[in-house]
Amino acid sequence: MINEVLSLTRWEWFKLRRRWMPWVLLAIITALPQLSLWGSVSGTFGSETEQAVRGADDTFLLFPNNVVGGLLVSQVYGIVLIMILAASLVGTEYGWGSLRTVVTRGTGRWPFLMSKLLLLALLGAAALFVGTAGWTVGSAVAMLTLGDGAWLAESADWIEVVKWCGKAVFGLLPYIALAAFVAVLTSSTGAAIGIALGYYLVESILVGVLFNFDWFERVAEFLIGPASYGWMGLPGGMTFSYPAELPDAAQSFIVLLGYMLVLGGTAIWLFQRRDIAGAKGE
Repeated sequence: MINEVLSLTRWEWFKLRRRWMPWVLLAIITALPQLSLWGSVSGTFGSETEQAVRGADDTFLLFPNNVVGGLLVSQVYGIVLIMILAASLVGTEYGWGSLRTVVTRGTGRWPFLMSKLLLLALLGAAALFVGTAGWTVGSAVAMLTLGDGAWLAESADWIEVVKWCGKAVFGLLPYIALAAFVAVLTSSTGAAIGIALGYYLVESILVGVLFNFDWFERVAEFLIGPASYGWMGLPGGMTFSYPAELPDAAQSFIVLLGYMLVLGGTAIWLFQRRDIAGAKGE
């Protein structure tokens, strides 16, 4: 079974790499962290450069601390992009009508969907690596050219860097499961993208508003967004801030794992039992 999933994963990548969407999304995840970096740098380096850089931003832009910064920024953009890719990768099978052909050839439904989820997890990790690499190089260049010429931190905790890499990749998985679940539920790429992104944006806005009510703080701890930020150890979103304490890492891990299992398991259950219709033309 494992060999079948791995073989299907390789075949899914062979098909996907010939499409334009993953490469466009890769270009976006490469460019957006750079825009964020140089936008923040332009506000930091100026007439009061020496004072500003000697603050917290100094260590943040030095290698390998800038790796963590790149991971955090890349994950924020990566969440949106990986949901788009997940909805497209699963939903297009219904739109093109290719799912019926694959299944009738003897490919198991469960391994087929698992191969897509595995590929999405690998692509999410790769996208984080690309975005982080760009941020790391860019911040080092900024320190060399606009700072005091130093790019390497005096001390580095590489264990922490590795830990942050694992946490960032894990933080993407519930969003992959969410987009894949909606794609299977609706059998539509467009609906899956709209619903998944809509949930992400609405949750981000409403949580920031409803955190003003004491009763909602406990509820918010079990939503994907606050749990994701709590897992990463952030005080709030990079775009939307949460004015209250977030759940600790242990609780956030359990909540995110629960979403992965429930959404992923339900998607597989629906995928195995639902009748397969013809092409929808999406």
